[in-house]
Amino acid sequence: MAMYKLEMLVFENGERYPILMGSDGMPHFLATLWVTTKLRSSMSVNTMSNQLRTLKWFLQWEKRGNRELFSEFQKSQFLSPIDIDNVKDHLSLDISHIKGLSKKKHRNKVVDINITPQLIQVTPSVARNNIYNRLTVVAEYLKFIATVAVQHNVNELLITEINRMFQRIMAVRPRGKGKKIISKIDDKNIPDGLISDFMSVAHYDHPKNPFKNISTRKRNHLMFVLLNELGIRRGELLSLSMGENLDISGPNKYIIIRRLHDDKHDPRKWQPVAKTRERKLQLTNDTAALIDDYIINVRGKTPNRGKHPYLFITHRKGPTQGHPISISTFDTVIVPAMKAVDERFKAIHPHYFRHNWNLCFSRLLDENNELAKDPKNNRTRIEPGDEAKKRMHQMGHSSESAAGPYMERHIQEKANKLILAEQEKIQRMLAASQNNKED
Repeated sequence: MAMYKLEMLVFENGERYPILMGSDGMPHFLATLWVTTKLRSSMSVNTMSNQLRTLKWFLQWEKRGNRELFSEFQKSQFLSPIDIDNVKDHLSLDISHIKGLSKKKHRNKVVDINITPQLIQVTPSVARNNIYNRLTVVAEYLKFIATVAVQHNVNELLITEINRMFQRIMAVRPRGKGKKIISKIDDKNIPDGLISDFMSVAHYDHPKNPFKNISTRKRNHLMFVLLNELGIRRGELLSLSMGENLDISGPNKYIIIRRLHDDKHDPRKWQPVAKTRERKLQLTNDTAALIDDYIINVRGKTPNRGKHPYLFITHRKGPTQGHPISISTFDTVIVPAMKAVDERFKAIHPHYFRHNWNLCFSRLLDENNELAKDPKNNRTRIEPGDEAKKRMHQMGHSSESAAGPYMERHIQEKANKLILAEQEKIQRMLAASQNNKED
């Protein structure tokens, strides 16, 4: 069986189509058939890609066991309960951990994740929700290829056996999806002030800024400013475009988050896209000035910048100069360089800015509503319904409930303050009681 890697095809109309490409130069036939007939019409490119990553990892189990499941299914031999338990164990493994071990063993640039897990003394497992999702993907894929395998001699008994295998796999998924587990963001417990320190270093004229070229410094500084001030996602940041989507000269300065999926003018195979609704976001005068300076004095002087409308481009000389910034460059070059400046910065990742925006927004509303209690402050109380609508618009959510995960830290913060105040009250009462006894 060939080794497979995830690749992205771009059709003439701009459609992105993920495939598992084998080391023999041929795509995985059954995976491609599955994507085409079952996933393509109803899923985003990112979702399809994630499902293929799960399938790629599952194929390692099939290869390691010298199995040919499609041939077995053709012979009406379906996965046994023991097989399913083994599949679950395999899908529970932390792939990134195994990749890390492989990198330590192999000094070259080739990363071989097909190492034997038995050689690893301790291999961490992924979270329950990841195991749940992986097993769901594999169950649906196996049901699909089993149905294809028996299509020429199908009968009720075979259909029953296929459905039984499917239900058995679904039944071994972890109960619940791990929502009672504290999220990694809470585990990191990023202290107040750390984002400010990070943003200070990210400024283009800070002496510790890790980037040498002033063009790169100004671009990266602006990207982090937009992440911090707007609370947008990484994909939304990298898909920002100019023209009618940007107004930095009028009285009400704004930028529009567009859904530009499968844009044929985007040269990036792995196209950054918005996962949320399109929306217009207000810009401060200072941020608008930074964008204006970048467009005129940095982007405008870079070769090849006119071949596309995307705001952030590569400035380094080379074949990609003037091209839109790729997800890979942002994730593997820009962010790691910033994290390397200060040990504390390792706790910060791009999506945290979105959580931090929500935390700051919640604190701002609390402060406003506290001041609104006194008529002299001339403040209007913002009711929960209005708060939810404002947050929903800024985040691009389709429902108010989607903001829940972003409010957890503020809720926990308020709960901790209340609990601490109650504990201090009890301690004062106990101390007073003790003093009365002594008197």
